[in-house]
Amino acid sequence: MQNNLFLRRLIVYTENGQKAYDESFHLGVNIIRGHNSSGKSTIIRFIFFVLGGCYSEFTPEALRCRSVMAEVEINGRVLVLKRYLDKVADGTRVDRYAPMYIYFGSIDEYHADPRPYSAKFQKFPYKTSSERRSFSNVLFEVMGLPEFKADSNITMHQILRLIYLDQESPLTSIFFFESFDKELTRETVSNLMMGLYDEHLSTAKLDKEALEKEIDDVRHAIHLMEEILSNPDTKSTLFLRTSIERLNKEIADITEHVKRLREDETVFKVKNREYQRLQDDITHQRKTCDQLKAEVLQLKNDIQDTSYFIDALKRKKEAIDHSISTRDYFDTHHLDFCPECLTRLDVPVEEGYCPLCKSPIDNSRGKTQATRIRLELDFQIRQAASVLKRNESELEEKKSKLRSMSLKLNSAQKQYDAAVSHVRSTQEEYIDELIQTKGYKEGEIAQFSTLLEYADKYERLQKRLTVLTDRLSKVNHYVKAEEVRIEREQEKISRYISENGLFLLNNDDVRQDEFVNASDFKIDYRQNQVYISNKRYKLSASSSFYLKMAARFALFFASLQVGSMMYPRLMFSDNMEDKGMEEGRAQNFQRIIMKRLKQMPPVDYQLIYATSNIAEELDIPEYVIGDKYTPNNKSLKNV
Repeated sequence: MQNNLFLRRLIVYTENGQKAYDESFHLGVNIIRGHNSSGKSTIIRFIFFVLGGCYSEFTPEALRCRSVMAEVEINGRVLVLKRYLDKVADGTRVDRYAPMYIYFGSIDEYHADPRPYSAKFQKFPYKTSSERRSFSNVLFEVMGLPEFKADSNITMHQILRLIYLDQESPLTSIFFFESFDKELTRETVSNLMMGLYDEHLSTAKLDKEALEKEIDDVRHAIHLMEEILSNPDTKSTLFLRTSIERLNKEIADITEHVKRLREDETVFKVKNREYQRLQDDITHQRKTCDQLKAEVLQLKNDIQDTSYFIDALKRKKEAIDHSISTRDYFDTHHLDFCPECLTRLDVPVEEGYCPLCKSPIDNSRGKTQATRIRLELDFQIRQAASVLKRNESELEEKKSKLRSMSLKLNSAQKQYDAAVSHVRSTQEEYIDELIQTKGYKEGEIAQFSTLLEYADKYERLQKRLTVLTDRLSKVNHYVKAEEVRIEREQEKISRYISENGLFLLNNDDVRQDEFVNASDFKIDYRQNQVYISNKRYKLSASSSFYLKMAARFALFFASLQVGSMMYPRLMFSDNMEDKGMEEGRAQNFQRIIMKRLKQMPPVDYQLIYATSNIAEELDIPEYVIGDKYTPNNKSLKNV
């Protein structure tokens, strides 16, 4: 099984720090039983809230509590999750987006940890931002789920909407109800839970969208460049550079000719103002070029340093992964022979103890801490990669500016050299004409230099368009192939869900015709509905609720049968007797759930549900949690 999330202990604290609730939970079936209005559903809602769900409409008794803390086991890692019930508005609701505090270890380890509270717990907000990871990001990482981007709506709350079966959602809603629900969100969550969400495929689809958008942007930019470079020759950097070289040579020839003409004059006048202007112009442009060269060099050094840093972090992350894999390996492989005398070790040893020396062992702590370090390395790698991408982009811009400024500096230098190499006679009309021609050519060089900058960008855009088009073609091919593979896997999982759903319907003791005769069972996650053979049926409220429960339990059962599913083998549910379910029908549903669970493969799972009418044979310590609550002995104490 690829993904597990189990609740080991739940503690609720009052405003004055007393314990309102403190119970341990176990693998398998956990039943919270008691009379109506005794606080059973409140405990289930606290579980939903502490695991990351958005919930604010707590009962008055629950609102007198300050915080809720849960010890959970996620894929062998033990963590403590804590959220505060921060009151909002007039104090009748809590902040549904409250942050989560995470301690990497057990509750006992937390109490034994000598560090101050702020050092033990790490605080994570509900929403992801470019600067900070959310608690959903952290929990997804530990659970082995893909991490979604900051603008994504896929959070821990969305996952819990298919794990928590509540009383308050509409009868037709398979998911926990919320306003402004999106079909795409439900589809993504269901695919993720069934193991059909492929992170690489999702990334490829996002890349496809980004590539298509960038291709459109590049084509638009090319169109603008073509309007500026209307003459086909001006689109060629080779043509423009050749033209600039030719004009520089013509200017040099004119300058030399003027110099020879002036050698015959007896009086020379130097126009200091023009000389000074040229000198100031070349000084300014040289400074600009030197500054650009320094910035380019600095960016190259920064890019090299950042690349080395990312490689070092990746090597550290790989070492941590190897460490975690090694621990996982030795958790499941034990010595069969004594390493000293090579005698077979036949004495059975209880899980959690060394088969050789019989001492207690616990590798979860090391794996948990290794996971925390891995999360920190991931965060550093993302930050460094962002800096690297920004520096590479800035480097290309600086290089382009440097090429343009170098051409302008070269032209200014030649004008300066010409000005200091000779003086101009004001008496010869011919010399004036030559100088005027020279000025025209210098203007052409300035024009060509600007066009060269545009042409250089135009050629870079054309190359970029070719690269992007080629990448898009490869991405499209990959996406189509993966979609076919996922569709086949989805058909297999749907068969398991259908079999489980029909089992629950056909064994309903009310013997409703629509259920007894049902031969088809399908959940449409996108439309948030469940269908059976006759889609035109009209069911009572209790039968509609029964159908909804059948759909949710069918998904839960399928996760125990299909190892590739990412549904975390955890389900928790409010009262079985909701919407007028009769006592006998509710008890029968509990019995057929237990019957179906015994038919499941031997895998770890956890089912937590509340009931007012527990089946008599299930009211035993193996299954029940806490007292049998009554109006005089409610689940929350000291409130």
